[in-house]
Amino acid sequence: MTSVMIVEDDLDLQSLIEAIFSMDSRFLVAGLAESAEHALEIARTTTPQIIVLDHGLAGALTGIDAAPRLKEIVPHAGIILFTAHAELRTKVEEQPAVDAFLLKTESSRLLGLAQRLAGLPA
Repeated sequence: MTSVMIVEDDLDLQSLIEAIFSMDSRFLVAGLAESAEHALEIARTTTPQIIVLDHGLAGALTGIDAAPRLKEIVPHAGIILFTAHAELRTKVEEQPAVDAFLLKTESSRLLGLAQRLAGLPA
C-alpha cells in the first residue's frame, strides 16, 4: 500500500484529490493537512510515500518553501506540487525537493503521475 498525504487548504479540492486516489486500491490517503506546518507534523508520524502539495496554503509557509523541509523528514517521498499557478513551473525547476509539477486544471493526470513516482504500473 502506497501512503499519500494531501496538503490542500481548499476542502473541496482536498475531497477531489482523495476521490482520485480512491480509484486505485494501491493508494491509501494517510494524512490531510490544510497548512504546510501541519503537513510537517503529519509527515513525521505517517511517513507518506507521495505528497500532493498545494503552493498557496493557510499558514506562513508556501508549498515551495515547505518542500525541502518535507524531504528532510521523508527523503524518499515523491512530492507533487499541485497548483493553479502556471508561473511557478520555473521556481519548481529550481527546487530539487519537488519531484513533479501539475496544474490543478490537469487533475486527470494526478493519479498516473503518482503511480509513476511510486514506481507502480498504470
